[in-house]
Amino acid sequence: MNPEQVQDPNVPHRPEDSQEGHRSHTYQDDLNQAMNVTEAPVVQEMLKNARDREEFAALEVKEQGEKKVYSLSSILLLVLTIGIIIYGAYYYSHLTVKVQPIQSVGAFPVSQNLLASNTNLQQLITNLTTTPTPVGKPTLINLVNDSKTDTLLSNSQLYSFIGAVVPEPLQSVISVARLGVLNTGTKVLPFVIVSTTNPESASKEFAIAEPNLLQMFGPALNINMGSVQNNVGQNFQSQYFYNLPVRSLSTVATPNTPSQMVFLYGYANNNIIVITTDPQVLKAVYDSLINQH
Repeated sequence: MNPEQVQDPNVPHRPEDSQEGHRSHTYQDDLNQAMNVTEAPVVQEMLKNARDREEFAALEVKEQGEKKVYSLSSILLLVLTIGIIIYGAYYYSHLTVKVQPIQSVGAFPVSQNLLASNTNLQQLITNLTTTPTPVGKPTLINLVNDSKTDTLLSNSQLYSFIGAVVPEPLQSVISVARLGVLNTGTKVLPFVIVSTTNPESASKEFAIAEPNLLQMFGPALNINMGSVQNNVGQNFQSQYFYNLPVRSLSTVATPNTPSQMVFLYGYANNNIIVITTDPQVLKAVYDSLINQH
């Protein structure tokens, strides 16, 4: 063997001197190598470098794992946020009631302006039933807030004036509500006329409110509520008058007293509902609307 090729045992073995130097270093490799070195400072430096490499590698693996967790959390949070926005938009769109255009009750003769603050319902009914009005022509009553602007009472103000506690769902389907009167030639009949832009919803809400309709609108129709207390909460019946469908409430027949209709409501056309005590009022409103076209 050539003496020049003999490895000096006092010289540390270098990785580049053998094929093993091409392998990646680990703490165990450096520990094995350090065991072959006799100088303590060299051993300590090599061990320190090995530990530093191991700690750096472990820290790098940990950081990569945390980055994956953060990325996954961000994606989940983004998906959750989008889901909340979509659900919120869907819920709000279904919760919100769309604004409907005002539906007129039609063109009818009107009374002179009456200041609501100067009268009450009973005084008004007395005046309406004693003041001459055109026979057979439904007349609307102009109840106003003040004499300067002649602003008509709003729906809610009219309900308050006639003492009608109208539930919110029913109010929401009524565009315009007015108080009117009809002179049949033999008697003067007050009535309430309302318009709606959604007949299907209006029919549903009126049907739901039927047990309380008599109490709501009875006083405005000049009904003696004391005489019909037994009818409050009674079931309405579907009937036809003058080929117009109505929902009516009648007294309970007794052996000595036949049943008598005391309250009804019905459509004069697709958008106009008349609340009254007599089918003649509904017919008169219907005829007036027909003549307007």
